[in-house]
Amino acid sequence: MRRSTAAFAAALAIILTTVLAAVPAAAQPAEDPARSTPLRESELPEANFAFAHRLGTGIYEISGRTVQVYSLPFERRLRERDDERAGLVLTLPVTLGFFDFKVEDILESGLPSDLSTLSFVPGLRWEIGIGEHWEVQPFVEAGVARDRSNSLQASVATLGATADRRSESRHGALRWHQSLAYAYSRVDGTGSDDFALLVSGIELTRPLDTRIGDVALDFAPYAALRWYPDAPSVPLLASAPTGGVTRLQGELGITLGTAEPLRIAGVTLPRIGLGYRFGEDLSVFRLVIGERF
Repeated sequence: MRRSTAAFAAALAIILTTVLAAVPAAAQPAEDPARSTPLRESELPEANFAFAHRLGTGIYEISGRTVQVYSLPFERRLRERDDERAGLVLTLPVTLGFFDFKVEDILESGLPSDLSTLSFVPGLRWEIGIGEHWEVQPFVEAGVARDRSNSLQASVATLGATADRRSESRHGALRWHQSLAYAYSRVDGTGSDDFALLVSGIELTRPLDTRIGDVALDFAPYAALRWYPDAPSVPLLASAPTGGVTRLQGELGITLGTAEPLRIAGVTLPRIGLGYRFGEDLSVFRLVIGERF
């Protein structure tokens, strides 16, 4: 099993590198405008360093600037779910952000030495089975986020819950997803901000004929609607306008993973894939690592 796990991890690394190299080329602006270009109002929810761990991995073209955010969803299972007890998972998400960085720059100058934003917001997630098909997962998180380019630091806390219904269809395994999250942050010397996000999604998982050793692979197209009843206001970049934001967004994507989750030293290897998030004045290619919704 160790050889299969290592082979799958190597395959994930190859796919990840390919996606990273391909997506920025489509997302890069033709020119490189001034760094002070204001954000459009609809871009604010995607451009907040304090909440990057909740907004997801993405390569964003924001008013002529490229902002890349990579969320690494590390987690460790503390307790398996059974008929008497809820499952318990320790989540350890690390989120990295880069301004105006292109993956092809690695060929000329190597990896970027200037990390623009960084956050670490660990938490606990409970897994509770309800009936034959439903699973509810309440969660809490608390940690810190830093905007190194502006020497800002934020304390962040999140609470919420997800509900998933899983069933079989003639086309594959169906997953209906609902989630509600509320996040609060206080930025040193700036003030506080918060947001609420409601997500509804559907995912269809189908097996692949391809295997890596003894590991069976599958793929899963998905679709989601994201609604901000209370959107964040503090932007990642400077000179952002004030006012309302686009509160309704859609997303389409596909992920690749294993039929049975693989774990290394208790850490579950995440699914990876590619998504496209869209809305009014919003067009984002997103590298999916882990949770799709």
